[in-house]
Amino acid sequence: MVKQTEYLLADFDHKNPNYAVLATGALILLCSLAGVIWALGSGAALAAVLFAIAALGTILFVTLSYTSWKRSVAGDRNRRMNWDIDLPESQRIKLNREVAELARILEIPDEQMSDLLSAYIVAEDLALRQIQQEARVPLMRHVTVGSAPFDAVIVKGDLITCVEVTFLVTPILSKAKIDLILKKMAAPIRIIKNSKHAARIRLLLVLVTQLDESSEAELRSSMRGKFDPQTLAVDVDIRLLDFEALQKIYAMD
Repeated sequence: MVKQTEYLLADFDHKNPNYAVLATGALILLCSLAGVIWALGSGAALAAVLFAIAALGTILFVTLSYTSWKRSVAGDRNRRMNWDIDLPESQRIKLNREVAELARILEIPDEQMSDLLSAYIVAEDLALRQIQQEARVPLMRHVTVGSAPFDAVIVKGDLITCVEVTFLVTPILSKAKIDLILKKMAAPIRIIKNSKHAARIRLLLVLVTQLDESSEAELRSSMRGKFDPQTLAVDVDIRLLDFEALQKIYAMD
């Protein structure tokens, strides 16, 4: 069996100082200091008002600084978490399951299965390229979080995004597939909950399609209510990508 390896994202992430918080804090402190100085030379009533304003400004600055520091610490911890690479056997199981389902829907004969397999691999690769471009940070492909394998994971600040890609040729995402994906999310949710990482976590579901406009509209309509934030333990974002459009961006001149 191939041994799992681990790697970090710390070397790929370059943090920039939170200049907005620093500038806001500096302005608040300057105004507070000016208010206190002015209050000392003013009447009692005005002094009380200005002192209250100065105190409020100081509290606001401390709150902003603490929030920024907390997110920064969470981001550092997230980047330094160990991420296991998904084993080839696990990747092959998912790939064969997805391709077999597509072959059943499209009634593809056995002799054309290799072409369908290649098309699926290309679709997943192009979809992850597009997601990385939109995220503007490196993503880790085919990793496990806990015992759950994901097509990719994105770590950005204190937010961990688990990415699942699937290829649809009909405007239907089966309930069985949705349940399987949500069941996988239980592992990273449990890890974050039981760890000291002050992180946020979400699921990014990427649907690569070859649908016309009416079928895509039907798919969008059918997705409503399937990921109710009131009943789920995790935020879910859904991204629809057209396979032909992806090929024009990344594979065609």
